[in-house]
Amino acid sequence: MSNVYGLDFLRSEHNLPSSEGDAAATTTTSATPAFRRSSSSSIAVIPDVSHKSDLEKQSDVLIFLRQHRSSGCLPPSVIYKSLGIDLSDGGVDSAVANMLANNPKVNVEEVPDPENPSLSIMHYGYRAKFSTVRDRATLLAQINRCKHGVKWSDLTDAYDDVEKDLKKLLAGGEILGVNNPEERDKVLFPRGDHFLVELDGCVTVDLPELPVEPEDKNDLARMEAYKQELLRLKHVRQATSHLIKTDIDHRTQIRRGEAVRVGNEWFRVSSAVREGVSLDNQPPRAQAPPSVVSMKDLSKKNEVDGYVRRFDQNTLPLDGSLSEEVGTANLQSAKKARERLHAIAGGEGGTHRGVSGGASATLLSSVASEKNSSMLAGVFAKSIAASFGMAASRGPGAAGGRKRPTAMIKRPGEGGPGRRGPPGAKGKAAPDADSVKRAVEDAKQAASDPSLSYSHAVRHGCTKDVRDMYLETLDLVPTSEVDLHKVLLEKKLIEPGEKMSRPRMKRKANLDNDGKPKKRRYYERKNMRRTNTHLDGTDIGAMLAEAAERQSQGKEVGDGGM
Repeated sequence: MSNVYGLDFLRSEHNLPSSEGDAAATTTTSATPAFRRSSSSSIAVIPDVSHKSDLEKQSDVLIFLRQHRSSGCLPPSVIYKSLGIDLSDGGVDSAVANMLANNPKVNVEEVPDPENPSLSIMHYGYRAKFSTVRDRATLLAQINRCKHGVKWSDLTDAYDDVEKDLKKLLAGGEILGVNNPEERDKVLFPRGDHFLVELDGCVTVDLPELPVEPEDKNDLARMEAYKQELLRLKHVRQATSHLIKTDIDHRTQIRRGEAVRVGNEWFRVSSAVREGVSLDNQPPRAQAPPSVVSMKDLSKKNEVDGYVRRFDQNTLPLDGSLSEEVGTANLQSAKKARERLHAIAGGEGGTHRGVSGGASATLLSSVASEKNSSMLAGVFAKSIAASFGMAASRGPGAAGGRKRPTAMIKRPGEGGPGRRGPPGAKGKAAPDADSVKRAVEDAKQAASDPSLSYSHAVRHGCTKDVRDMYLETLDLVPTSEVDLHKVLLEKKLIEPGEKMSRPRMKRKANLDNDGKPKKRRYYERKNMRRTNTHLDGTDIGAMLAEAAERQSQGKEVGDGGM
């Protein structure tokens, strides 16, 4: 068969053998794959896979493509240099290329050759089961779409670090996980709506300050000492951030192993009994449950062995460390916001008297509240406005009665710049309206600071003490609605004339789903004719004729024959 391009002179029978070396070179050239091995020491040696079977080569390619799935489809040259498997067109491992083309885990794309665009090269890439999952957001969206659950193993090949994101989603309670002991796998389900509750007590973290970088960077000795001290303090800060300080005991509100959010980061309350081992590698009795809440405490044997991190009235242990950019920064911002709020409520500068009670007590207290933050900020600002003028009117010899705050506010056009309070009153000059307005705006802004939301730790579901109280008193609640109504009346939880429940709404049969009257339609079949003509002239025939006329007019006829 002649050469397609007419280059018959290149055929082997047209070449004269010059020597054995040339013949050997000719033979080697015809048998060498398209990608030759380099003898240069600067280039990595291509592995020899001649002893492996085609199935082993396919497995090696799959593992390689999975490890580099973020790079997309790879050309055969990259695979050959890394694995020594030639997947080029007509290469040594063409059988492996055919197996990969039929493998559902491999994505094959035909790409033009950069050197010769008229030709095409097959590129190979890894195809995950869920190809649309590329990051944490798409991962959560995919799990939320699987109402009947999805296996953990089906998601582990989606992208790099997908298992780390899955653990974070489980730890934070954004998804549900159920162990499947038969397949030694875990099934993930969407959680749906969240019910989050703040814990009592303001959380803080005490971390050592990082050293300041020397100004003279040419001083090598000082720079080296600075770097070592910086590295040491970073390790100390990371180890210290596991232990969160609180001013109210959390042991009555949350258990070890349950999920808790601190500084807008989700963790599990530490249940580790072995130092230096992650929570997943702890003994089964010390591992956190897949659920974010627990109905009972962990094994008593853990207390005998001793937990690694203490959990007492002033400390909340976490299974991980706070990040410097998110968790630690949010807690520090919340601490500054609380200090600013306390300063305003305490009457800083003496321009107004201190406020207490009501919204101020709720905002300044360490006890968590379910009240709306914007409403509390508005009430707190009004309290600050009402407190103005009282500080100026109360001197050492002032009388005890309160006066209207607005009486001490200097309005534009009322008196000169040195106007003071009423005769006999001691103290500073009364503030003008602009000063009061600025102070009220500052108070409202301080009470509305979003950083205040990081002051409390957050958990899923009701607290431990509330759940225990509910379970202990569940048997005391009457099962009958009548008995329950009587108990509620005795405890004065409802008014005497108040009904137990609202009457159930009755749905009218002649209304559609939108509440509009249904339109009745009567249809007459085509070519329909009467067959009871023998009744004409009788009373029954007259009734049938009248019914047919009413039906043709679209009016209701009879009761349907019932």
